[in-house]
Amino acid sequence: MNEISRVAAVGVLIALPFAVAEAVEGGSEVPTGPADAIVATVADDHLRVLLTEVLARNPEIATHRARMAAAGHRSTAARKLPDPRAELTAFVLPPETRVGPQRAAARVTQAIPGGGKRDAAAAAAELERQALEAEIEAIKLKLVTRARRLAVELGYLAEANRVLIDELGVLAHYEELARARYSAGSGLQMDAVRIQAEMTRLETRISGINERRAAVAADLNLLRDRSGVVVAVPDVEVPSIGDLDWSSLTEVALVSRPELAASTARIDRAAAFGKLAAKERSPDFSVGLTYAWVDTRTDVDVPDNGRDIFGISGGVTIPLWSTATDAEVAANTEDRLAREASHRAAVAGIRRQIEALAGRIPEIRRRLALLEDVLPVQSAQALTSVEAAYSAGRADALELLEAERTLLDVRLSAARGRADLAQALIELEGAIGSSIIPASGGAQ
Repeated sequence: MNEISRVAAVGVLIALPFAVAEAVEGGSEVPTGPADAIVATVADDHLRVLLTEVLARNPEIATHRARMAAAGHRSTAARKLPDPRAELTAFVLPPETRVGPQRAAARVTQAIPGGGKRDAAAAAAELERQALEAEIEAIKLKLVTRARRLAVELGYLAEANRVLIDELGVLAHYEELARARYSAGSGLQMDAVRIQAEMTRLETRISGINERRAAVAADLNLLRDRSGVVVAVPDVEVPSIGDLDWSSLTEVALVSRPELAASTARIDRAAAFGKLAAKERSPDFSVGLTYAWVDTRTDVDVPDNGRDIFGISGGVTIPLWSTATDAEVAANTEDRLAREASHRAAVAGIRRQIEALAGRIPEIRRRLALLEDVLPVQSAQALTSVEAAYSAGRADALELLEAERTLLDVRLSAARGRADLAQALIELEGAIGSSIIPASGGAQ
């Protein structure tokens, strides 16, 4: 592993308390993995509660928790000895011995795996449990990132809805002005018709936005395994952050992302299974107790007449045929190599994800600065000029509507830009598995 050392990944796996989170209603302690740490930075109380519900109730998380619990039980079961074997033999034709005929015999045998096989099997099962723990954290991080993005989208749609409703009020004013000009003989009836058509188009856009809001809210409820629950709409808040050190963020991701801890555990698990397979070359042992019931001889009196027989036995397997063992060792070696390749691919994927955001976030910031600082002033000035010209009869309704559309597009694009930047920063936190803002939160 050239990108990240095995020791660092395992250290993160051990350091992160991947404990199972209980339902919110249960009031039990919540773990502090990467997803939980990010949730703690969310300033909006309603959104933080929603995210906590996602972590506590999501079915995908519950499924993996059950699998992790099962792996824990298998780790415990792997250490137990094989069950003893008990045998009872009743002699139809009792064999005669010096002290009398044997009527029956009982034997109890205990097999004892040799070569540390039980410990190796338990270690492999424990590594599977650790991998599932890390995978739970990866799922939680993915779900929190998705829920936060959906919440931002819901906030954007609410803001866009407000902007369009305000625009309807402005167009209603323009319609009254057009009617007044027509009544005074200085305007055309077509001006009012054009403005009414523009109002109809806005109402259609508002209807579409409301449909999207309902769909996004349903998606959020699905993530927390609820239906029909009203989702509080958060404001779109963009964290106040300075220039980002992308190299450092990449290093944070390579230590914090749970997927890497999971893949490291699975590499070690494959290696543990390889060691377990190799231990099949070691012999197993057994110990046993035998007891035989002997009747008394009636034909002659001998010393110890009718005395029962008690014996102790021991055994060892002879691992003579090694072909199957060699094949199993080779199979686990190939599995380990495949896991290592998968780990390298995961590291490369994380690097690519952060590199893509490193190009995307500055571009969104540049575009947003233009939409918030320059274009609103220019488009507002242009609209004011056209409004004055229309009132004086020097411009028609098409020019007025075009200027108004330009200002509306700037307002909506600025709202979309703020949402895009907020969502990109949320993706960045999901990509590095850590928050980029203080725990108290903050927005500009």
